[in-house]
Order: sequence, then structure tokens, then C-alpha cells
Amino acid sequence: MTEMRRTEAGDVEAKLRRSWWPGWIWGVPIAAVGIGIWLLVRALAQGGTDITITFDETHGLKPGDSDVTYKGVKVGKVKDLKLAEDGKSVEASANIKKEASDFLRTGTRFWLRGAHPSLSDLSSLGSIMSGPKVVMEPGPGTPTKRFVGLAHKPIAGSATEAPVLYTVSFQDSVGDLSPGDPVTLRGFSVGLVEDVGFHYDPETKSVETPMTLGFYPSAFHLPDADALRATLDDLVADGWRAKLDREPLLIGHHAVTLDLVPSAPAATMAEAGGLPEIPVAPGGGGLDSVLARLNKVPIDRIAQNVLDMTHHADTIVSSPQLKDSLAQLDASLQEIRQTVNAAGPKITKLAESLRYTADRLDQATHQVQHNLGGPESQHGLESTLRELSDAARSVRSLSDYLERHPESLIRGKPGG
Repeated sequence: MTEMRRTEAGDVEAKLRRSWWPGWIWGVPIAAVGIGIWLLVRALAQGGTDITITFDETHGLKPGDSDVTYKGVKVGKVKDLKLAEDGKSVEASANIKKEASDFLRTGTRFWLRGAHPSLSDLSSLGSIMSGPKVVMEPGPGTPTKRFVGLAHKPIAGSATEAPVLYTVSFQDSVGDLSPGDPVTLRGFSVGLVEDVGFHYDPETKSVETPMTLGFYPSAFHLPDADALRATLDDLVADGWRAKLDREPLLIGHHAVTLDLVPSAPAATMAEAGGLPEIPVAPGGGGLDSVLARLNKVPIDRIAQNVLDMTHHADTIVSSPQLKDSLAQLDASLQEIRQTVNAAGPKITKLAESLRYTADRLDQATHQVQHNLGGPESQHGLESTLRELSDAARSVRSLSDYLERHPESLIRGKPGG
């Protein structure tokens, strides 16, 4: 910076003085460094914990957009996705807010809501556009930062117990079934599909789809695997079988269910591949089962009933009797309309004439009473005068009634 000052001799002297400010050109990088420090301080103040969740596949997770929720409240966000070192899974990096960090323990589970959108679960359809959400379900244990994520909501108790394995073999196509899909009984999840295979028998030339199912004793409210085996033995003996279902029918996601088949033949669980094998319902419950249920609908009978009703209605509409009745009704209505139109003016004149007659009868009665000079002279004509008065009232009443009900000349007085 240049500083000007005057000497004793009166001359002006310029002196260069250095400033601590480096210059305006350094303003932009200094501001950028300041913003970075502020963002770092804010991130440290907000806290949070970085964790890693391993999934079999991403199922549409979006870094920076997919949220981590607990009880419907956002508690974190997926920051990054990358393949695991073995290339068999995907590691999702997520940041969990400070208020939820205490829940990050070995028993805590993470699963995807909307990994498989289905019409049977309308709330999952939103993930078609926005992708799935990661749901956190806290559990007990020691603090940790690495977790194994699931593609479905876990079964109660599955975090603390190992599944008991069984096998089942379907003849039909299992569609989009995959490991991790639930196995249900009366709508409740009691196990998971552990593995889906394929088997061809060259001797019988049959193709089967064997599956390994994992059941959890706690889902049946049983203490251990032995109690579960005894329970499943009883269910199979009573006619319970494994089935393939879709919800909604034909277009929904495939699912394995245990259901009661009343007509199922007697059966027991045999061993297959070292595991107990659950018998399959006749038809397997797949498309053949759907067709069987459709075949039970009496379509021919329903169609015949519809045809009979249509023919009966057409017979009634086209019958000569109905046409004659409609023609006669129309003619009668025309006659009534013409009669009323023609009688309308005459009824008015008749009512006026009757009212005039009634007035003249009243005048005649008063005149007779006046000429006779009072009640003393009316002894002989009392009945005559009373009849004249009654006649006047009757004529006036008839006139009033005709004005109110002119149609009575055609159909008579109601109740008369």
C-alpha cells in the first residue's frame, strides 16, 4: 500500500507500506476453505455413524436417495454401493443419525421394503419409481458396524435361531421364486425359501423343481426342532400340503404356502437328500391348480341360465298379448284425455250455473220469510223453507266439488 506524507521542506514524499491482506484475488479460495470448514464442523456437530450392510443384490437401491427408516422415521441414508471383494454380494455404505446409533448392535437387522413390488402389497408399488427403502429393526447384542441385509421382512425370532431345513419338490414352474421368499401358513410367515433347484430324471423323463425350506420353531410357538418335526408330521397326516400360490391370482408374486387339502390322500414325510420331504398338493398349486379351480365353476350352467332368462324376456316382449294390451292402454288414455279436454269448459259453466241457482234459492227463502212477517206466521211453511235452504247448500256444495274435482264426472266420486 502506498502512503503519502509531506516533509519539513514542504515536499511530498511517497512511502510503500506492506499490508497483511494478500489481495482480492485470494478471496475466492479463502471463502471455499471457510465453507469447507463450516460443513465439516456441522457434520461433526450432527454426529452419525457410518455402517456397512451387505445385500445379495441392490434391488434398485440408489446412493444418496434411498433412506434408512425405523418405525417410519428417517434415521439414515445410503451413501454408496460397491461390489464385495468376492464379487458375490453388494456392500451398501450408510450413515445412521446420532439418535439411532445406539441401536447398531449384532442383533439389529436391516431389510428392504419394496425389493419385490407386488399387487398384493400396494404399499410396495411406490418403490417402482423411488426404489426400495432400507428398514432397521433394532435387536440386542454388542455394538457393531457391519450387518447382513435381507430382501424381505425377517421372521420373528429368525435372528436368534437357526432354521430347521425341509425339502419339497414341485412339478410345476415356480416362476420368480428365489431364496429369501417367505413360506406362509394361513397368511403368517413361518419360514423362508433357502434354495431353489432344478432336477431332471432321465429314466422317467420328468422335470422337478426341488426347494429347500427353512422353518423357525418360534414361528410355530414351539421350543425346538423336535417339536417342529412332530407338529409337521401331524399336519401332513391331517391333509396339509405344500402349494404354490399367487396373490393376486395369475399375476401376483409366487409364494409357497402350507394349506389344508381336504381330498388329499394319506401321506407321511419321507427322506429326500437327507432332509424330510413335505408332500405337495395335487396339481402343485401352480397354474394347474388355478385351472382346476376354474374348472369347478359351473360356467356351462351359468351360461345356460343367462340364455334362458334372455329368451324368456324376449318371448315376453315380443308376445302378441303384450302388444295388444299396450295398444288398448294407449287408446284408453287417448279417450280419457279427449274427454277431459272436451268437458273442461262445460264443467266450469255448469259450476257457475249451480252457484247462481243456489244464490237464487237463498234469495227466495229470505223473501218468503220477509213477506210472512216473522216466525209466528211460518208455522205452515217451516218444512218448505228448510228444504229450500238445504237445496241451496247442496247445490253450492256440488258446484264447489265440481270445480275442485272435474274428473269426477268421468269416473265418479271416490268411495261412492
